[in-house]
Amino acid sequence: MLKRVLLAFAVGLFATGLLIGLSFAADSLGFPTIASVLSWQNTLLQCYVPLGNIGTAAHPVYEGSPLNFLAFLASIPLGVVIYGLLAYAALTWVRRRA
Repeated sequence: MLKRVLLAFAVGLFATGLLIGLSFAADSLGFPTIASVLSWQNTLLQCYVPLGNIGTAAHPVYEGSPLNFLAFLASIPLGVVIYGLLAYAALTWVRRRA
C-alpha cells in the first residue's frame, strides 16, 4: 500500500508540474483560455481573490496583489492532492482488476 501511495504522489506531482508548464507555454503563445483550463486549480482559486482597481470607474485597470501570488502557490499542492487521489484510485482499480 505504501508503494501505491508513493507512486500516486509521484504521479500527482508530475501531472501538476507538467500541466502548469503547459499552461505557461499556452499563455505565452497567446492561448489564455487553454492556459486557464490546463491550470484549472489556479483559475478556481484566483476567482476568490479580489483584484484592486487602480484605474477609474469609467476606465478600470485591475492589478494583482500578493494574495494572487499566494493563491497561485496554494494551487500547486491542491493539484498534487487532486491528481494524486485520482492516480491512487486508478492504481487501486487496476490492482483489483488484475
